[in-house]
Amino acid sequence: MNEKKKIRVVVAAATCRRPRMLSRLLESYEALRRPDDIDVIFLVIDNAPELPVRDVVEAWRGKTGLDARYVLEREAGIPFARNRGIDEALAYGADLLAYVDDDETVDPEWLAAIVTHQRREGSNFVGGPVRCVPPEETTWLDRYIFTGIRQRYQRKEEKNARRRRKGTDGGVTMITNNWLCDLAWMKANDIRFDIGLRYSGGSDTALYHAAKRVGATSSWCPEAIVYETVPKERIGIAYQFRRARDQAATSFWRKAAKERRSLPVNIATAFGKTVLGGFLFLISPLTMGRTLVDGTRLVGYGVGYTLAMAGRRSRHYEVLQGE
Repeated sequence: MNEKKKIRVVVAAATCRRPRMLSRLLESYEALRRPDDIDVIFLVIDNAPELPVRDVVEAWRGKTGLDARYVLEREAGIPFARNRGIDEALAYGADLLAYVDDDETVDPEWLAAIVTHQRREGSNFVGGPVRCVPPEETTWLDRYIFTGIRQRYQRKEEKNARRRRKGTDGGVTMITNNWLCDLAWMKANDIRFDIGLRYSGGSDTALYHAAKRVGATSSWCPEAIVYETVPKERIGIAYQFRRARDQAATSFWRKAAKERRSLPVNIATAFGKTVLGGFLFLISPLTMGRTLVDGTRLVGYGVGYTLAMAGRRSRHYEVLQGE
């Protein structure tokens, strides 16, 4: 009797000068349940030639005996590292490629859940929830702000779970903080991460929309959970403002000119978000901080969209957070 062919899955993470966070991610892989019919390769794509983490990966491979591979992508920028992951996975003969971020850890059931879901649904892309956890050392102000950050993550997870139950999860944007793709489909349709978004972020969102335009199918797997450790630098209100500002600019420029809303509509949208955000920010002491992050991000979004209309582009990832 012929033995059933195993599914080969590459679990990839791009990293850049964050050895401590990467080590925590690798350690979380050790607890993964790996079904017998899945052949797993753990891939680290290093985007920091001046401070490589090869030793971290090799030490972990030596300790665990797992199939861990390391590649150095010298061209700076997230989309270059992500595309290198596609190339490596194809070279390994993989069927599926998963991405998580180097500042995350994975639930022990994550791999089995997301692969089983993809095989059952046949989706070209699968996404799952990201739950945030605070850094080990926090001040009372950090904890106050973090309440709002956690609520944003929870709302997104709950919204996507509802869409899954209603059968409308094909419209959920899949990004690489918890992502699985069908490599054969990617290759056949020549889908790649946009290298024009080198430092702005959003290349995974752009890939999702490009894939959808050529007929990609996607679905949401509520059981495939990963956990993001939010660095202390990202808890601050100033960072939350900058992040929303830069995301708004990236969203504006990602669309072709003919796809953008009219100038009056864009101006009205930016103004409305800024005013509403300012209101939520001002009442945050009355809401025990629950509206602080939302208000800050709405103001950032309004400012970012306004600046984008004036020609500004995001360069958010020129500055690195975490270690």
